[in-house]
Amino acid sequence: MIKAVVFDLDGTLANTFDDLRASIDDMRAAYGLGPISLEQMTSFINASLRGFAEGGLGGERTEEEIQKAMEIYCDAYAKHYIEKTCIYEGLPELLASLKAKGVHLAVYSNKMAEYVVKICEKLYGKDTFEVLMGPDGITPKPNPMGALIAAEKMGVSPADVAYVGDSVTDMKTGLAAGMHTVGVSWGFTAREDLVSAGAHKIADTVDGLREILASL
Repeated sequence: MIKAVVFDLDGTLANTFDDLRASIDDMRAAYGLGPISLEQMTSFINASLRGFAEGGLGGERTEEEIQKAMEIYCDAYAKHYIEKTCIYEGLPELLASLKAKGVHLAVYSNKMAEYVVKICEKLYGKDTFEVLMGPDGITPKPNPMGALIAAEKMGVSPADVAYVGDSVTDMKTGLAAGMHTVGVSWGFTAREDLVSAGAHKIADTVDGLREILASL
């Protein structure tokens, strides 16, 4: 059996969409832009902070505009980040069962580390995960650096780790890290896109994820 699981956060462990969108709309309003469309939002939903600023504004922007947009977005997200964000049903029980079996648990997100910690501790408690990481100070996903750091912190080989996420970016990250790469279809990405991205397995339900992890 695998020795550890590294989870993505947004769209995997938590439905954060409405709070992310509210923060983007606040940022856009500062530039005289209207609310962002669903199509636009989903095109960069798994990006880093800079990707959110660039995708949220759209068009050609100066570096000064992007940096300012990042600041505005951060201020907005500080207000909105836990308003509507919620867990996906069944995940607390799955995580508890994995921990009971001695499986190490980590979260690695392209979200700022401060909010990875705040959201995970709010929704899942302070003792669920050994490692809570964002891309702060490292190259963000799909670069595998963060996933590999998480494995190292837990003292396990990448070959003994399952990487679980809901996006093409996550699939690329897990594969590049040499981990068992599992897509979940309840998040922000279509199932067929996860398959095309090379996911080793796809879970459509939490029970399905439980079975997949038990089989690895």
